[in-house]
Amino acid sequence: MAVTGLELKAMLEDIGVKPEVVRALDPAGPLLKQGLDSVDFPAFCALVEERFSLSLDDASALKLRTLDDFAAHINRIGGKP
Repeated sequence: MAVTGLELKAMLEDIGVKPEVVRALDPAGPLLKQGLDSVDFPAFCALVEERFSLSLDDASALKLRTLDDFAAHINRIGGKP
């Protein structure tokens, strides 16, 4: 089953992003322009690695700007929840 940006959006509260910020996020919009900060982004990357049993190197993580980008990457490499 494919992962979606909306599913990943729900995970953001797990790293401490305020619920009102999470609700307002557009999965297709850049995360760092929607209220996530320089602490939230690496924490989210770490959570994605843990939840989907995959490894994100720095170069790959820097290319992932939106939740939809993360979902496409997870689906492409076959991360498992």
